Amino acid sequence: CPIPGRSPVSRTTGATIQLAALRHNLARLKVLADAAKVMAVVKADAYGHGLERVARALNDEAEAFAVAALGDGLRLRAAGHRQRIVVLSGPDNAGDVTEMQRLQLEATIHHEAQRQWLAEAHPARGRLHVWLKIDSGMHRHGFAPGRVAAVHAQLAAMTGAGGVRRRTLGGAVLDHQDLGLNIVGANRDRAGPKVAVLVRADDLDDGHFR
Repeated sequence: CPIPGRSPVSRTTGATIQLAALRHNLARLKVLADAAKVMAVVKADAYGHGLERVARALNDEAEAFAVAALGDGLRLRAAGHRQRIVVLSGPDNAGDVTEMQRLQLEATIHHEAQRQWLAEAHPARGRLHVWLKIDSGMHRHGFAPGRVAAVHAQLAAMTGAGGVRRRTLGGAVLDHQDLGLNIVGANRDRAGPKVAVLVRADDLDDGHFR
């Protein structure tokens, strides 16, 4: 409410989005990534920059997009984007799996209920590419490293699942020899052990994401 005797203070805040700067940043990343493909993460309405606006600006250079939820993937498909689109949260219910098949979206799987929904999916509706999320130590989402090989085998055996990729956020301390993975990037966390960003060897055939 206005205070008597004082001038009203405007709290309006504006932001100017320089799409040319976004395109420049992506071009620079692609140079640094060398032969790796680049997935542009545009969750949270492209971090407040506007999902459709940013995706349109990056469309020619981004090989794939990552979004937080199914609805964002639907928005990108409705806007005409044909790149691979990964839904980072995966399906929220069995019906989401059907919609992902229809829209040709890729699903991140991070808990048992999602795995069961995939097992019940009808392959005739389309094969669904799956990213298997590994708990990298934050214990928020993802399968424990000791379970990854078994869950991966279960997903790979499903008739409705296409390529299955193991995915980490921030890396995971894993025995890549046992899991049949290639290390494409590594760093060290504060405790000292190696933290690796991992992809399956057969994912490297058509380029890989870092």
